[in-house]
Amino acid sequence: MRLIRCPIHILTCLLLWLLACISQGSWVWADEPRDAPAVVEKHSRAFKISIDGTERGTLTMQLTKRDDGTETMRGQAELSFNFIVYKYRYSSSGTEVWKSGRLLRLANEADYNGDKYVVQASAQQQDLAIEVNGESQRTAADVWVTSYWREPEPHKVGQKLSLFDADKGRKLSGTLQRIGKEKLDLEKKTVNATRYQIRGDVEVDLWYDEDQRLMRQHSVESGHRALFELTQIIR
Repeated sequence: MRLIRCPIHILTCLLLWLLACISQGSWVWADEPRDAPAVVEKHSRAFKISIDGTERGTLTMQLTKRDDGTETMRGQAELSFNFIVYKYRYSSSGTEVWKSGRLLRLANEADYNGDKYVVQASAQQQDLAIEVNGESQRTAADVWVTSYWREPEPHKVGQKLSLFDADKGRKLSGTLQRIGKEKLDLEKKTVNATRYQIRGDVEVDLWYDEDQRLMRQHSVESGHRALFELTQIIR
């Protein structure tokens, strides 16, 4: 085997560059600032998605809670429909940051079989600033995003809610009701869940576990029934 001889000045430059990276803390994740608050809770949730009774796709949620009270949800969903002469694809990827029950920041990109939506939102003093495919608008500060990943606060039960569809940037509304406790199966275990309903611009039923996180979602949109079922929790 023949050794390749490198000029000594090249090796010296490489060594100096490596030392600079280490001393400056350059080797960190791009989305993880060095001074980010400490993580106190982190786990992922995997869902299967069925449309009209047929399994069509998946959803994953990465949930992180930090010691400053902020909570982050990173979601990735994909659906696929293969018909005899037609194929339909849907994908969505986004991040939500919350604190004290209020949405602070949101960024989402969705693709409805070629129709693309880029949605961003940021909390302002009195409301929420939204940008959908470059067009600006405003909505209520206490909006609830239709990812529904976190159990609603008790004071919202019986109230008409301002909802926000992160995929298309639509402003919606619906009245929230608490149905009660039910048993759901997860990973060969029986889990206690709390069921809610929202009726209005949306028709959706939601189930949350004792950690106040989404376990199951059933909705009707454009005449089709969509079911999200939690299959795995990875801590």
